[in-house]
Amino acid sequence: MSNRIVFIGHVSIDKVKNIYGEREQPGGAALYAAIAAKTLYEDVGIISAIGKDYKYKDVLKMFSSRVIKEVNVPSTYFEINYDEKWNAKYVKARIGAGRYVKAETIPVHWMTRKTLFHIAPMTPSKVERIIDKIKMYTPKSMISVNSWDGYMKDGKQRKHLISIMGKVDIMVLNEAEAKLLARTSTLTQALNQLKCKMLVVTLGSLGAIVKMNGESIMIPALTGMDLKIVDTTGAGDTWCGAFLAAYKTTEDVTKSTITASLIATIKCTGWGFEELLKLKFHSIDDVVKHVLKLKERPKQKSLIEYFKKG
Repeated sequence: MSNRIVFIGHVSIDKVKNIYGEREQPGGAALYAAIAAKTLYEDVGIISAIGKDYKYKDVLKMFSSRVIKEVNVPSTYFEINYDEKWNAKYVKARIGAGRYVKAETIPVHWMTRKTLFHIAPMTPSKVERIIDKIKMYTPKSMISVNSWDGYMKDGKQRKHLISIMGKVDIMVLNEAEAKLLARTSTLTQALNQLKCKMLVVTLGSLGAIVKMNGESIMIPALTGMDLKIVDTTGAGDTWCGAFLAAYKTTEDVTKSTITASLIATIKCTGWGFEELLKLKFHSIDDVVKHVLKLKERPKQKSLIEYFKKG
C-alpha cells in the first residue's frame, strides 16, 4: 500500500526580478513543495496542469508519479519583483491552466489510507471540494493545506478556510495569515481562535509555533547560518514540502520544523529550486551536516585564495 506524499496545486512560469538580476524560471507552490519533499522522501507525486506554452517539462519528469494535465490555455504565470529587503510585489498574476486542477483529477487508486495529500494555495472553495473527495474515498488519509492571504480577505472564501481547518490534519500558515484568518492583531489570540488538529504557524527567522492537542510549542530556528540569499521565491512552499517529508518519516514535530527551516534556507541560496535539485538526503541528520558544510565553504575558499596570493 502506497506511502506516497502527493502535492496538488499550481505549476507555473515565474518571472523574478531582485537585486541580483532577473530570471524566468519554473515555479508554482505545488512544484516547490514537491521538489523540497523529494530531497528527503522518495515516493512523491504531483498533480497539476500546464499550458502548451510550458517550457520546463523536463523538471516534471523527476516525479514518476505525476498527473500533469496539458490544456489549451496559457500556463499559470507570476511576475514578481523584490526590493532589497525581499518584500515581494506581484506585478502580474495569471492562473491560466491552474483552473484545471480539480478534484476529479486525482486518480482514485492514489487515495489510500497511507497517502499524505498536501493541497497548495488555490481557491478555498475548490480546495474544500478536493478534501471532500479524498475523504469520501479514504477517510484516513492525512491531508495538509496552506493558503494565501488574499483568500482570507474575501468573506466567502474565508468561511471555506475556517471549514477546511476543521477537516484537515495539518494547516500551515505564516504569522500574518494566521492573524488575518482569525481577524485579530495578536498571534496569541489567533492561536486560541483557530482550530485544527495540527496548526503550524511559521515565524520566518524565528522558527515556528505548532499547536496540537490544545498546546502550543515554540520551535526556534537554528541561527548563525549566515548564508547568502539569492532568491526567496517559493521559500514558504519549500518549507511546507520539507516539513511534510520530515514528519512523514519521523512523526517528530520539532525535528521536522528545524529540517524545514534548513532546507528552505538552502533553497534561497540559489535561483528558483536549482539548489534543491542538487540535494538528496538519506536522513534528516544529513540536512544539518550539509548546512555545516555550506557554512564552512566560504572560509575554506578564502583561505585557499589567501595562500595563492602569498
